[in-house]
Amino acid sequence: MSQTSIPAEADEQRSSSAISLQNEALVWSLAPTEAYQPAPIDITVCRAVQLELEPLRWNNYELLPASVKLTNTGETVILSARWDSEQCPSLEGGPLEGRYLFSQLHFHWGLSALDGSEHTIDGYRLPLELHVIHFAERFGDQDTAQASPGGVLCLVYFFNLKSNPNRFVEPVVEALERILLPESYTKLEPFPLIDLFHAFTDEYFLYWGCTRNGPQVTPLLWLLSRTQEPLDFRQLKQFNRLLDRRMRPRCSLQPSDTARPSKGRHLFHVNPRTPMSVSTLRIEPPEKFAQTRWLVDRQPIDWSSPDACRQYVQLVREELAKKKQPPVEEDEVQCLEGGSNRSSEY
Repeated sequence: MSQTSIPAEADEQRSSSAISLQNEALVWSLAPTEAYQPAPIDITVCRAVQLELEPLRWNNYELLPASVKLTNTGETVILSARWDSEQCPSLEGGPLEGRYLFSQLHFHWGLSALDGSEHTIDGYRLPLELHVIHFAERFGDQDTAQASPGGVLCLVYFFNLKSNPNRFVEPVVEALERILLPESYTKLEPFPLIDLFHAFTDEYFLYWGCTRNGPQVTPLLWLLSRTQEPLDFRQLKQFNRLLDRRMRPRCSLQPSDTARPSKGRHLFHVNPRTPMSVSTLRIEPPEKFAQTRWLVDRQPIDWSSPDACRQYVQLVREELAKKKQPPVEEDEVQCLEGGSNRSSEY
């Protein structure tokens, strides 16, 4: 009897799928204990365990909602939305068991650009942090889901200051003027939620941790994007104009708040693109920003090659020559092991 050979690619895919399933089981085996350890934490790539999981699948995030509402709660700014029929954005894949439905998103900021984020990155805070909350569909609603480890998922995006404004978050920033008072809200012109952040399938951090609101404890699965979103100083300062319930400028992060060290629990670096990581946060911007300014950013450059930086400098010089702008010197572009520090603006 002849035997049918399995193609090498199919065998590799099956092996990779088996590893992903084993790693997913590992993640969930930690939930009963680590989901009740306090969050947020300090994120440091050198302490993270690299983990292979299947890609995250983003569903319906590009669809236009029927309505969008922005609310000043006196503690933070919450954006909620409503979709017609079964079009609610959702997430699947990665470490997730089943489908997770979008619930709301909210922001965290500080008294200055140096202390805005709840999480710290290598011990330092970033100007603004965005939380995108989902709940497991199997629970029916978020109130029921938040009592169980894995019932609620929090996606985290960090914002960094740039010289140019972020046109994608501008509708939210402009609307802040209309909700300066606590418990006020406004309706926004509907837009796809994916405009506010980028969809990621790899290069993210994962850990379990809980938040406390008085006696209520909510265990969460945290997924933190390694790539930052941009905004300028004017956009950031609009958040500082919001008033809390005591009619004082609201700072969603209190000076006494401290991110916990990641020691004593598992911190995973999921699907890293390179074997060796040189920094906790990625240098390259999300694709939707990188493609709008420089033609050179659209060129296919192999950033893992030793000659990548020199090739990039040459392409920048050629583009600047066409625009008749001052050339870029080679020492302005720093080569890093396993990648490149590009100075392209958003």
